[in-house]
Amino acid sequence: MVSPIKKYIVLIAAAVVALAAGGGTAVARADEPSAPDGPAREQRAVIELSYKGERAVYEDRILPEPDHTVTQEFHERRINAPIGDKLALVEENVALGSSAKAAILYSFPLLERVVKNFIAKIEREPRDATMEFRPYSSPMFVITREKPGFSVNEKLLYYEIYNALRRSPAVKIEVKADELRPSVTADELKLYTVKRSTFSTDYSRSTENRKHNIRLALHKLDGVCIADGEEFSFNKAVGSRTAERGFQEAKIIVGGEYVEGTGGGVCQASTTLYNAALLGGLTVTKVSSHSLPPSYVPPSFDAMVNSGSSDLVLRNDTGGPVFIRAFGSSTTATVEFYGKAMPYKIVKESKVISRGSVPEDKIIFDKDNKYVSEAMLPGEKVRVRYGAAGLTSEGYLLYYENGVLTRHTLIRKDVYRSVRGLVAVKP
Repeated sequence: MVSPIKKYIVLIAAAVVALAAGGGTAVARADEPSAPDGPAREQRAVIELSYKGERAVYEDRILPEPDHTVTQEFHERRINAPIGDKLALVEENVALGSSAKAAILYSFPLLERVVKNFIAKIEREPRDATMEFRPYSSPMFVITREKPGFSVNEKLLYYEIYNALRRSPAVKIEVKADELRPSVTADELKLYTVKRSTFSTDYSRSTENRKHNIRLALHKLDGVCIADGEEFSFNKAVGSRTAERGFQEAKIIVGGEYVEGTGGGVCQASTTLYNAALLGGLTVTKVSSHSLPPSYVPPSFDAMVNSGSSDLVLRNDTGGPVFIRAFGSSTTATVEFYGKAMPYKIVKESKVISRGSVPEDKIIFDKDNKYVSEAMLPGEKVRVRYGAAGLTSEGYLLYYENGVLTRHTLIRKDVYRSVRGLVAVKP
């Protein structure tokens, strides 16, 4: 006895050989028997599939029967039987509960390859629209449009073939494909290209080293995308402020005093980012104030950072991605946020709750001529820095919808030390 599995393998092998001999990938053919006294050619099924100019044809022909085992299998499945007998078996199998596909392929085994190959030409996965943010290009947002996908209902297609064969052995089927919509469209992405906020600070009176550090930090922020729900760390984005990474010596605050340090000025970049983030509706999860009152923003709106414990951390709760554009000119640091249009306008408010007195100046004798000039006479003075009174302050955000104030929110309270003025004396 030959097992059903072996019989099936032999059958398929014979069919594949026949298909290859028929030539062409779109048309499945079986060789006619080579013996001169073979059966006369009878009417057989011809199934033509078409879709938007594509075409495939299945021609049902007599398949060779290499041995008695295959002959018995062919007889049971009526593979080489007249079209009427084949369709009678197909209808009988459908009546017994088989699907149209299973019933047809039982008697038309080579049809499956033609159908599968044709479906493969039609079907494709949908392609989502994509967006690239290029801060220094025009346009800044480059959007590639989406493409729909297509899917063929194979079960329905075989059912249509089955019904068509019951009417005529010559079948023409216009294959239908369902359109698969992409999950992201270009129109949806365009919604995230609106400027939500912009904020600038002035550094025109800073040293060139300080300007350099601010611009370098801004460059490392430029082009950043913060996904919806994602947190953003200033320190992670900018990295450590070292000479090896391009930062230079400039004034920093240490222990309530201005001293030289690598990376001086980076806090102005973080402060500019902080204010733009507030105006753009982002959530600030971590921020620190300077020990001394800031000079380039109102009190309670500075953001002190260092490579240790002080960081500026933002979270995007806007309902979509936001994009950062950050740049510095010769005089100004600017940060912009892009994303969905905001449903309200945000205004900042700084309130000084109390203010101390300005302390006495610190007098130094400038033996190294760091601040005084050779032309100055001994005892002459030059002011290096003005003093400032210590203060306590509060920061508020005001939310306006259609010009109406809807919220007035306290976001922070700060205490700043006083700053002694600095006067240099020519020895």
